[in-house]
Formats: sequence, C-alpha cells, structure tokens
Amino acid sequence: MLMKKTVQCLGRIVRDCFRVYPLFAAAVFASETVNAAAGILNPVLLALAGGHGLGERNFILAVVWYGVCIVLPSVTEVINGSLTEVAKVRGEKYFGRQMFVFSEKLRLEALEDPKVLDSFQKADSAVRRGGIQFEVLNGVIATAGALAGCVGTMAVVGRYSPLLAVSGAVGMLPALLSKMYFEKLMTRLRRRQSRITRQCGYFWGLFSDREAVKEMRVMGFEAFMKAKWQDLNIKRVREIREVQLDTGKKQAAGIFVQNLFSALNIGLAFYLMARGKISVGEFAACISAFAVYESCMVRAIVNYFDVAGKYHIAEDYYDYFTVPTEAEGSMEYRPFQEKVTAENVHFWYCGSDREALQGLNLEIKKGEHVVIVGENGSGKTTLSKLLAGAYLPCGGEIRFDGQSTEELKRSGLYAHVSVVSQDFMRYLFTLRENIGISALNRMSDTERMEALTKQVLDGAFLEKTGGLDVQLGREFGGVELSGGEWQKVAIARGLWKESDLIILDEPTSALDPLVEYEILCRFVEMTNGKTSVIISHRVGICRTADKIIVMKDGRVQECGRHEELLHAGGEYARLWTAQAKWYP
Repeated sequence: MLMKKTVQCLGRIVRDCFRVYPLFAAAVFASETVNAAAGILNPVLLALAGGHGLGERNFILAVVWYGVCIVLPSVTEVINGSLTEVAKVRGEKYFGRQMFVFSEKLRLEALEDPKVLDSFQKADSAVRRGGIQFEVLNGVIATAGALAGCVGTMAVVGRYSPLLAVSGAVGMLPALLSKMYFEKLMTRLRRRQSRITRQCGYFWGLFSDREAVKEMRVMGFEAFMKAKWQDLNIKRVREIREVQLDTGKKQAAGIFVQNLFSALNIGLAFYLMARGKISVGEFAACISAFAVYESCMVRAIVNYFDVAGKYHIAEDYYDYFTVPTEAEGSMEYRPFQEKVTAENVHFWYCGSDREALQGLNLEIKKGEHVVIVGENGSGKTTLSKLLAGAYLPCGGEIRFDGQSTEELKRSGLYAHVSVVSQDFMRYLFTLRENIGISALNRMSDTERMEALTKQVLDGAFLEKTGGLDVQLGREFGGVELSGGEWQKVAIARGLWKESDLIILDEPTSALDPLVEYEILCRFVEMTNGKTSVIISHRVGICRTADKIIVMKDGRVQECGRHEELLHAGGEYARLWTAQAKWYP
C-alpha cells in the first residue's frame, strides 16, 4: 500500500514538473544525463591513462577528457541551482493557485477538524518552499546519475580485484543506514510537530496583531503570552535537537567505519601492487577510482536523503488534496416560493462526543421574519450554517420547497442566500468594496449603495468618513471605524446581496442590548417582505417577529409568537423575564 502511494505521488510530481516547467525539467534531465555519463566515463579514462601501450596522443586525449569529466559536475550543479531558483518562483505561483482553488471546494464542516488544519499547515509549508516538486525531480535524476558513477567506478576497480569492489560497497553501508535512520526520525518529527508549529504561528500572529498587542500591554499579560510562545518554541526546538544529537552519534560512527574501509581499500590496492598483481599506473588508477567512487557514493546518499525529505514535504502537499470536498449536487436551485423546512435534522462536529442538533424540526415560510433564540450552546449557530447550506446534515434534511440541500448545486444555493455571522470580517478595503463584494456586478451602482449606507448606518456616516471610496482601517492609512460601525458595514454587505433568505447570526451580540435592539429593528424594517432569520441569545427583537423559535440542547423547545410564548410560561417566558429590563 505504501509503495503504491509512493509510486502515485512520484507520478504526480513528474507530471506536474513537466506541466509547470517543461523546458526546465528537460534541461535538468539532459544535464544530469551528461553528468551521469561523465561519472561512468571517469574510471574508464583512468584505466586507459594508467594502462600500457597508449600512444602519446591518446594519452593526452584521455587526460583531457578526464579533466572535462571532472569539471562537468560543477557546471551542471551551477546550471541546476539557477534553474531551481527560477522554478521556486514559478512553482509557488502554480501550486499555490492549485491549493487555493481546491480550498474553495472544501467541505466547510472539515474546517472544524484540527487534523484538516494540520494538513493545511503542512501543505502551505510545501507551497512556500516554492518548487519542491522540481527539487524532488532534480534530486531523483541526480541520485540516479551518482549511482551510475558508483557502478561504473566499481566495475573498473573490480577488474583488478573483486574484493576491492565488495569492500568499497560495504564501506558505505554504515553511512547509508545512519542517514536512513535520521531521515525517518526527522520526517516523523516534522509531521508530529505540525500542531505545535501552528500554535507557535498563532502566538507569533498575536504579537503582530494591533488589537491583541494593545490588550496585552494594557492588561499586563504580555509577558505571559511571550512565555507561552517561548515554551512552545523551546519544546519544538528541543525535540529537533534530541533527534539530531541521537542521529549525529550514529552518523559519526558511520563515517568512522567508512574511513576505515577506505584505508583498507588503499592498503589492499598497495598489497596487490607489491605482489605484482597490478602495475604502478593501475595502482594510481585504483586510488583515484576510490576517490571518485567515494565522491559519487556520498553524493548519491546525500541526494537520496535530501530527495526523501523533500519528497515527504511534496507528499504532504498532495495529501491535502484528499481532504473531503463539497459534494456538488446535481439539481439546479430554484428560488423557493413556499417554505424552508428542517426535517429530523441531526448534526455533530468531528471529534465531539455529543450532537449539536438532535432531531430538529422547523418551518420558515416565504416572506416570514423569524427570530431563533436560545442560550449559548443551544445549537443556533450550527442551525444557521445548515440553513445557509454551508454544512450538510449528518442525518435528516434541510429543504427549500422540497429541494434537499444535499441534492442542490451548492453554488446555486449560495447565490441566493446571504449570511452575516457573529464572526464577521473587517476587510481593509474601501467602504465601497467592503459592501459591494457580496454582489460584484452592482458594485459601481453608487446611488443605490449610498442609499443603503444611509439606511444601515446614518446620514452623516458618508460625510464623516469621506465617501464610498475611502480606505477603511488604520493599518493602510485609512479611516478607522468603531466596533459598532464595522458591524453595520457587515450588515450592509449582507443586505447588498439580493437573496431569497438572509440570516443574521448574532453579529451585534457584542453591543449594548439597546444599541443591538436599534440596529436589529432597522434591519427588520429593511427586510420587510423578505424571508429573514435573526439568531440571538437576546430576546428584545422577538416582539417584531412573525415567528419565534426557541432552541435548547439542539432541539426546538418552543415555537410561536411573542404573546403566545409569554402566556405559555415556558423557556421563552423565562428568557424574557430575565432580560426584559434591558428593553424599552
């Protein structure tokens, strides 16, 4: 199974290399072929130069060609190094784009799984390395060329004594085995450390985040955060050093044995010369051949394990493409005319020991204004993602006029649903771009966008900020907005998109209840006649709702209008009684 995966991965590497940089790949193949030929030719020329009966002209010719073969590896190394640097730039662009395109298709549920995030981190590291695939191909060809040089050299030495060839090959085994051991441990360590590497990156990102740095400094826990980063980083570095120290001892022993066998080979060649088995010229050729063999073998070992390490990085990149993607349905979405329903819906997150939704049933009619309330952890946000089609139920169905979200083409559904989440984004773009990106085809409609901005924010907002085309965010020298203003911009972005269903998932929960109530009342007015869903753990806006859905423990606890539910004296009445003092 492992061999099959390796062959498949190498096939992808070769395919992508000749697809992304065919000329470079061909050039490397040609240069390494020449290099390999030079490695094989080296011992042959040595034998000729050290033999008897060569004329002066042939002797000089053999020496000249020997010199060419000595110089060629350096020339090809410079050429391949230059090609690799160029390939890195081209590779990062191509493979980064491939990863980006694939990431757009990921099942959004998968992003809740830490293993998927670890896989993304490893793939991202591979992309940042640039042309890692090109380096693997280059290394494979270089390793093959070096091995060909070893075989050719030992073939020449074996003519004088088979024992010399066997001794030379055995002498390199300890170095080879210690290198194999090192690479195996380092690959295992790098993969095991993917999570701690992400954690270190997270802390480092906090140190460069404007708001995080302010809070650290003012609240006085900057040293605590720094210590946590240092502890993680020290742990990561310590594990690497332990592996390096362990393998360093074994590699030192391997080098000692290798040098011991080299001395033994020289002694054996000297013994053969002293016994008259080989001539002085052949003895010199043997000594030079050992040097060439050792050089080729070291290069083969170094290249092989360098390739092995890079191969595993490339393998991590391709492994990312096995993460589950969205199952694109076959049915075209038709704007619903009657209702959206949830039928016995179950959902659980990867790694969780309990269901977030447990057999949930509800109905939202066309044009209805619905408020879904419940305490934190009741499953409201999970439900919003299922209604938007971002997540698919683990059991049961979400239907738009009978159209199951599992059967619909996701792109068609997304085009008709708008969501403003509690974790809304603050894009450091212009105000126009911040609002208009939800419907790019209408971004240039200045009159309409100004009217929306005045409705959602207030009439003086555009005058205060400087208009739609002003840069937002102090990071790039733009106008800074308050938290509430950023939230209103996010709501305007949601309303800018013309959709069959618009969902507000607690985007104003961080605001004062009265400010939140004012914003949500304005939202209700602007969505009059549209199908809208407000998700909140506060109940102030519920008085304006056509329907209130009360959730608890992943189920619908109650459903009705404000007065009905108050009179029923259940969960909603309890929430209302606890919060009534906040609202006029």
